[in-house]
Amino acid sequence: MVSSAGFLALMVLGLQTAQVELPGTSSVSVFFQDPGVCRGCHGGFDEDATAYETWIGSPMAHAARNPLYLSALLEAEKDVPGVGDFCLRCHAPAAWMEGRCVPTDGSGLFDTDGGVTCSACHRMQPSTWQRNGQYLVADDIYMRGPLMDPMAPHRAEFSEWFEQSELCGSCHDLRNPLVERVDLDGTPMGMPFPEQVTYTEWATSAFATESISCQDCHMPQGEGRVAMDGPVRPDRSSHALAGGNAFLLGAVAFLRPDLGLATELVRGQSRIDAMLRSAVDFAVEDPPTTAGRGEAVALTFRVTNLSGHKLPTGYPEGRRVWLEVAAPDVGLVRGAFDTATGEPVDPVVTYEAIQGQYGIGPGHRLALNDAIFFDNRIPPRGLVVTATTAPVGVTYPEVSPGVLAHWDDVTVTATVPCDFVGDAIEVDARLWYQSVTKRYVDTLVAENGGDPRGGTLQVAFEEADPGPAQMATLSLSIAIDPASTCDPVDAGTPDSGVGRDGGAAIRDGGLRDAGAAIIDEEGGCGCSAPGRGAPSSLLGVGLLGLLTWRRRRR
Repeated sequence: MVSSAGFLALMVLGLQTAQVELPGTSSVSVFFQDPGVCRGCHGGFDEDATAYETWIGSPMAHAARNPLYLSALLEAEKDVPGVGDFCLRCHAPAAWMEGRCVPTDGSGLFDTDGGVTCSACHRMQPSTWQRNGQYLVADDIYMRGPLMDPMAPHRAEFSEWFEQSELCGSCHDLRNPLVERVDLDGTPMGMPFPEQVTYTEWATSAFATESISCQDCHMPQGEGRVAMDGPVRPDRSSHALAGGNAFLLGAVAFLRPDLGLATELVRGQSRIDAMLRSAVDFAVEDPPTTAGRGEAVALTFRVTNLSGHKLPTGYPEGRRVWLEVAAPDVGLVRGAFDTATGEPVDPVVTYEAIQGQYGIGPGHRLALNDAIFFDNRIPPRGLVVTATTAPVGVTYPEVSPGVLAHWDDVTVTATVPCDFVGDAIEVDARLWYQSVTKRYVDTLVAENGGDPRGGTLQVAFEEADPGPAQMATLSLSIAIDPASTCDPVDAGTPDSGVGRDGGAAIRDGGLRDAGAAIIDEEGGCGCSAPGRGAPSSLLGVGLLGLLTWRRRRR
């Protein structure tokens, strides 16, 4: 009997032999321009604001250098040989279109293949496919952008595409076309497995209906010159492209000092920290002002997602947000980060997505995962829930029919000791974000075996990982009634009704999809579409989707 991994490998091999391609440009006849050429005009001035300097200090510029990505790519290739093609087309688009992504484990990349280059974006044309790197790249030498009057010495062309989130969706929505998602009882859901769907989270939120684009947050406009000798413009777009992956920038700074980018990468990390701080509102709802000895004190923390996608979003392995609350005087100490284990100790709540394989359990086999075991990430404002974006294992309240709240209320309680000495209870709370966990790194390193990628990842994590980033903090003081007395009781009774225990969800009894529908309301990835019956088997969903794709090239 052929294993599921072997089956997928055979499918990929068969499709490659048949030369069946994803929609989008597969190759171009014009060589991609090196970003260093662009720096001649778009860098070297306004120190920390030019397109080149902000881009070269961003995760986008180094997407193909990320040691975590390279290690995970190696494991995906072991599971399903050839599947790395899906990864490389987004992490190294220039290399992919210039033929350096064979073999598909990334071993053919040049040392200069850093990530998403200027030409990779600025040669793009509008595409109807917002997923899986199905971009269209023009077969010419025009550089496209959002300026009506670029006044450039090279061939340039205005394109509305550069102000639309659909451009970002080309790569920031990933659905495995070879694996059909199943519910937690093993029922096929008629959709390709959604590994990460940041664009869809945005597209089904109020941000999309209000025309607040990805660029509005990640490439905000300001006054300045676009080119060294160009005019000062009021609408220059930042190319900082800050997200949440501070580990990547630290790893590149440590592993590649020869690039000479220490200053730019440090600035990039600072922008990531600022982006994370702007993504949430953190408050205590109606906090008590006084308490008596022997009295149970309840604190309700509200975490509000201000971003245009789930919090956290993106790559599911290791990305998490958790709540730390400390009031030692009443025995409440939860969520402190243990640097030895790389884990928070008894956090109040952890927001994350846990994926894996039905019948096997949670795991990080990106090419094989077919089930979402848990997803309590906070929805963006106005999220119209679908089967693709529905929480799993938790229930968020509806603010209107089918629209989920974009905040989460978490209550913890503790009892004031009868022998409490002092005038007030001091409470400190912090919200933490982490993009890479020690647990995931250790697993990848072990599975990489003797491959150098594992060793590179290990040393980069040990030497350059900045650790969890503090998104928000608050402190409050609750006065103690000096006249209060009581009989001795246990000091500190933290609420155990929320949070995580060893990776298993303990909030809400069932691990079920919160959405009633089990269809993909956004349409298929070429695997199924509205009004068309979805295939019920893995073979059906893979072959039907891939055999109906047509090559698109302009």
